[in-house]
Amino acid sequence: MASLTRAALLTSSAMAKPSLSSSLFQPQNPTSMLPTSVAPRPSQFLSSASLCRPLRAVASPSSAPIEHDVGEDAHSLRQICTGHVPDHVLRRMEEVGYVVPTDVQRQALPALFSGRDCILHAQTGSGKTLTYLLLIFSVINTQRSAVQALIIVPTRELGIQVTKVARLLAAKPMEEEMEQKSCTVMALLDGGMLRRHKSWLKAEPPPIVVATVGSLCQMLEKLVFKLESLQVLVVDEVDFMFNSSKQVSSLRKLLTFYSSSNNRQTILASASIPQHRRFLHDCIQQKWTKSDVLHIYVNPVEPMPSSLNHRFMICHKNKRHETLLSLIKSDAPESGIIFVNEQ
Repeated sequence: MASLTRAALLTSSAMAKPSLSSSLFQPQNPTSMLPTSVAPRPSQFLSSASLCRPLRAVASPSSAPIEHDVGEDAHSLRQICTGHVPDHVLRRMEEVGYVVPTDVQRQALPALFSGRDCILHAQTGSGKTLTYLLLIFSVINTQRSAVQALIIVPTRELGIQVTKVARLLAAKPMEEEMEQKSCTVMALLDGGMLRRHKSWLKAEPPPIVVATVGSLCQMLEKLVFKLESLQVLVVDEVDFMFNSSKQVSSLRKLLTFYSSSNNRQTILASASIPQHRRFLHDCIQQKWTKSDVLHIYVNPVEPMPSSLNHRFMICHKNKRHETLLSLIKSDAPESGIIFVNEQ
């Protein structure tokens, strides 16, 4: 029988996420899998519409209760963040359009500001990235030349987007930059200018680094910089990381060898963690996080945003390109994202 595959075209900024395998830490056989939609979120941080979608919060039975003294009563992100996040970051946040907190932000930020490790488990577009960026800006010292916050991403594309939002929030008015040093965000991504970044890291390490696993490990193994001053470690799309045989061993090393969970605050973010109770158990047992880590699970009322339409076509593997082109011509989307099986 001729092998079959699926060709799908998404015409919205929202997208489906892959699920964890039956074994979180065993590499999968790529030949046994159909192509899955694995890609960064393209514009969730630049659209305020997605931030206001109503969500239903579901507390994980395996996690400790979350205190909501500030978050539950707060009607704006500024109310939640005042006293923690610098005012110039809050101003930039509001200028961009981040005003009303999403459920994941309302639940997670008070816990994060209190120093708790968190697993942010919420759908794409729910505001997870803004959540951990606000925490990072609340703890770093821009006057100190050391890597204090590290954001690990699975792909270069997602790294570029996270870096863009971080720099957007970090930007200061010209008069304030004259008085105080602005926050520098470095993108240490696969395919980037690693040689130039190597010199930069040695001369003046930036407070925030956004990195793919490969590029980061390359720099750490060559002792270009150390993580001894690390205060916040974020692993975005953590489910995808553990599903990649190329990245899982390096990621486990980053979580335990280069820095200790006792000396940092750890945030693991993902849209899909189907085995979340087991994952929470492994995080504690493997010492990727502290033992009091919170699993913050925000379950959408709708399975997908109402603006997203999904369909698929079955075709022969040799007809995939032809089928994709016919879909693009027939739909004529204003913008689109095409997902492929290989990175």
